[in-house]
Amino acid sequence: MAIERHPSELGTFSDTVRVDGPGTWIYVSGALGLGPDGQIVSGGMYEEATAVFESIRGSLARSGATLDNVVRITAYLSGLESYADFGRARADAFGNSPPASAAVGVARLLMGARVEVDAVAFVPDDASVTR
Repeated sequence: MAIERHPSELGTFSDTVRVDGPGTWIYVSGALGLGPDGQIVSGGMYEEATAVFESIRGSLARSGATLDNVVRITAYLSGLESYADFGRARADAFGNSPPASAAVGVARLLMGARVEVDAVAFVPDDASVTR
């Protein structure tokens, strides 16, 4: 089983991610950047997006996966002018294993959030992940 990532010329995401072999798919519902109090974290887009990726990390851990297993994300941003800050948080979260990624500008999100992200991960039966 292999996860093969092809970098994008634009930077912090993969242009394509190919998954071959037997394994388990995990779909993570849209995550918000909530703090321990259950409210949207304070700060700007970077802080909120960082909290979103921490939430996704926790969801994946409960399902036996890590951010390295994520092959696709979709980000919903209430303001595309903050996309660079979102991209920085995404790069911090995924490092050298960026997923395929899309970002969509939306009018509003739950709880007044700036960003919501859903994810798709693949955990191979042999648990090996290639980059």
